Amino acid sequence: MANIFLRSPYYEYHTRASAQSAKLQLSIDGTLRYTIVKNTPTNAVVFEIAELARDYLDITYNGTYVSQKVSITGEIIWYTAADAGGSVSGTSVVFTHEGFDGYWDYYNTNTAKKFCETGSCILQDNTNMYVPENESGFVPVLASGNIVYESFTSSTTSIAVGNPSTTVTIKRIPCSKYTPIKITFVNKYGALQDIYFDKKHVETLTVKSEQYKNNNLSNTGTYSRYAHQYRVLNKTGNERMQLNTGYIDEGHNEVMKQLMLSEQTWMKMGTEYHPVNLVTNSLSFKTSVNDKLINYSIEVEHAHEHIDRVR
Repeated sequence: MANIFLRSPYYEYHTRASAQSAKLQLSIDGTLRYTIVKNTPTNAVVFEIAELARDYLDITYNGTYVSQKVSITGEIIWYTAADAGGSVSGTSVVFTHEGFDGYWDYYNTNTAKKFCETGSCILQDNTNMYVPENESGFVPVLASGNIVYESFTSSTTSIAVGNPSTTVTIKRIPCSKYTPIKITFVNKYGALQDIYFDKKHVETLTVKSEQYKNNNLSNTGTYSRYAHQYRVLNKTGNERMQLNTGYIDEGHNEVMKQLMLSEQTWMKMGTEYHPVNLVTNSLSFKTSVNDKLINYSIEVEHAHEHIDRVR
C-alpha cells in the first residue's frame, strides 16, 4: 500500500510477457468505478489513476477537522489477445493505495511519487505557527494512512508531532485593535491547514444588476411620479475582503505559496465559516534580507452571492 497525491499524476506501470492486452478494474472506497482495457503490443501497460480517483474526493470543512481521503484498489488482468480477448495470461496484478488531495512540486526528487511510507509525518512545511493569544488549534499529521489533527490548547507554545518527532513552535500573536481572521485551506499534502491574518482588513461589496424601461402610463394617459421608469432586475452582490498577515518569518513563504495554489479555502468570521476564493493571483515572496519585516496582503472573495438565490 502507498500514500499518493491525486493532484499530480500517479502511474501504474506493469509488464507481462506474451500479453496482448490488459484490463484495469479500479475500485474507489470499495466500489468498482472504472473498467479500462488497453492493448499491450509491447507487453507493457501504463494506467494513470490519480485523476480518476480524485473525482471521488471532495474536501469539505465546517469547522471540524477530519481525515479526508479515498481508498484505491486496482486489479490488472492480462489477456493473450487484443481488447481483453483470448484467455487470461498468468496472475493478475493487484495494488492498493490511499489517495490524498495533494500534489508534488515539479522538481521533487521522489520518483516513486509516494510519501510517508513509514512512521508518521507532519503534513505542513512550517515549524512556526502564528496563533492569537487564547486560541487553540491543530497540526495535521499522517499516521497509518489517515490524517490525524494533533490539537494544542489556548496556552500551548510548542507541540511535538509525528514519528520521528517534529517540534512545532506556537508563536502567540498579542491582542490588537484588529480581530484576527482565520483562513483554513487544503495544503499540498491534502490536509487542512490554518493561517491567521491579524492586521488591517477591509471589506468591500461589488453589485451587479440589469435595468429595463418600464411603461408607467395608465390606461387614462397618466403616470405616477413615484413609480420607477427604469427598474432594476437581477441585482446581485459579491463580497470581498483584503487581509494582512502581520509580521511573520520567511518560513511562511511556503505556506503562502500553498495557500495561493490551494483550490479550496475557507474563512472564519465570528462563529461562521465561509467558503472563499483567492482573488489575488500573484505574490512576491519576501525575505528578511530584502524586506526586513515581512507582511503579506491578499484579497479573497466569498464563493457565493450575498443574496441567497440557490435553486
